[in-house]
Amino acid sequence: MSETTATALKFAAGIILAIVLVGISIMVFTPAADSAKSVTNDFTNNTTELQDQKYLMYDNTVVSGSQVINAIRKFKGQEGEIGVEVTTGKSTKWYLANFTGDELTKVDTDLLNATTNTHADYINPSGMFDAEIERDSNGVIRAIKFNQQKQN
Repeated sequence: MSETTATALKFAAGIILAIVLVGISIMVFTPAADSAKSVTNDFTNNTTELQDQKYLMYDNTVVSGSQVINAIRKFKGQEGEIGVEVTTGKSTKWYLANFTGDELTKVDTDLLNATTNTHADYINPSGMFDAEIERDSNGVIRAIKFNQQKQN
């Protein structure tokens, strides 16, 4: 009978030890999981910010007409993903895509008229433009708008 009692005590001690180990594991790994989630969220935010950085450099800045033309050329491979609206003293024209509401519609990307000084769509390289970005209702950058400043 003493063997049965000793076996029962060993079994009970093993169960108690297992419960204690599980409790310690939960206490250790739960905060680690929360930290991992926090780090993952921070990483995602940083990745999004880095992806948007190429557009954010135009947010609430003043750029020259040559920088406007360079921006259109820079984003030319992204037709349908980003629109560029240029308002000069004579006209307003969308390049790469037209952004209205939450919709992007791919448009002509030809810069010939923008570089021909007799055309209404001409972008004066030495003109100064106020730049701003536009986001859709989901917070994604969809357009950059350049508005030429009035000459004094």
